[in-house]
Amino acid sequence: MKAGLSNKAIAAIVILIGLFISACAPIRAVRWWQPDLNDSSKFRNARIMHAKMPFRFISNTKQLKHQQLKNYLDTFLSRSNTNAFIIIKNDTIIYERYEDQVNQNTLHPSFSVAKSFVATLIGIAVDKGIISSPDDLVIKYIPELEKNDHRFKKLTIQHVLDMRSAIDYDENKETPFSDITKLYYGSALKNQIIGLKMKEEPGLKFEYQSVNTQLLANILEKASGRKIQDLFAEYLWQPLGAESNAIWSVDDQGTAKAFCCLNATAADFAKLGRLYLNKGNWNGKQIISKKWIETTTNANTLDALGYKNQWWACYDYRYFKDSVSATAALAKIEARVPVKKTKYNGYYFKLKAHDYTAEGILGQFLYVNPKNNVIILRMGNYPNKRMNFENFIPKIGRQL
Repeated sequence: MKAGLSNKAIAAIVILIGLFISACAPIRAVRWWQPDLNDSSKFRNARIMHAKMPFRFISNTKQLKHQQLKNYLDTFLSRSNTNAFIIIKNDTIIYERYEDQVNQNTLHPSFSVAKSFVATLIGIAVDKGIISSPDDLVIKYIPELEKNDHRFKKLTIQHVLDMRSAIDYDENKETPFSDITKLYYGSALKNQIIGLKMKEEPGLKFEYQSVNTQLLANILEKASGRKIQDLFAEYLWQPLGAESNAIWSVDDQGTAKAFCCLNATAADFAKLGRLYLNKGNWNGKQIISKKWIETTTNANTLDALGYKNQWWACYDYRYFKDSVSATAALAKIEARVPVKKTKYNGYYFKLKAHDYTAEGILGQFLYVNPKNNVIILRMGNYPNKRMNFENFIPKIGRQL
């Protein structure tokens, strides 16, 4: 009769299996599958320390003139899977709501809201001369890419910022072996960046790809010789007067998952909105150039492109029961835009707007309205199918 495995051999096998499971992106994906609000506990994290002199928004949520809005939002949000919802106008919190077991100190996952922070760091790096220009070729900072595809000789940082890179990457195929899965659960992000290829000439069309933001982070690290989480702490998080110690999920080599996975309090996330409202100036200090902010948030540019420097355009959607009413409304305001049919058999058209958002999956929103000096921050999970925060939040912001 053959002898069984020794306890040491069994232990070694268990350890090897555990290492394989933790290191392999497809197996991690099968194990955890869809991202959720607890993902920060699944990955290693880098801690970003709060500011020595924190900035705090004024809190005045009991204003009588906003009581009707409060009553409406309290009812609406109670059934929307919202963990945190704050409205800030003129540096004052006029509405604030947290779900049970969530409070002002809770760290929330931002998912792709993090992209707007990374793009802001690019702007700061340009201001400081760390990066010469957003029109620089990517291969100036990552020359290894040139051998992968000759079209990298035309790819600029601006292409990457605007999601017009034409990188051969699939954001939409949700399988354990897809590109986005490898990026999210991968253990060596820099290896993935070095292996990138292209599928067509850059600059021709918009295609949302999270790998673009990871590439921006790699450029920042190559140009500065520092980790992006350290640049973030020094140039953005602490200058913004962050009250919380943020955490940023990292891979097994300590590389930040820059396209997502920044976790912080709701109020601290909102401070990026304040920076943009104030044209890059923070209490007298110009953190990022006014030119960068104005280029990013130009209403005409956002209207034409829909996306600029990792921020989304907002549009003013108008809905009608029939096409005749929609056409009449257009004539009244002397606008020339197409009338389209909704999936619920109504009609709508959209107009250029001056507000803009940073957005993440599961319904994370950082909304900025420069006309009304309003910031709205929503963190939580997907609401039910009939709730559309993409339209709901701008509607609230434009009424204040």
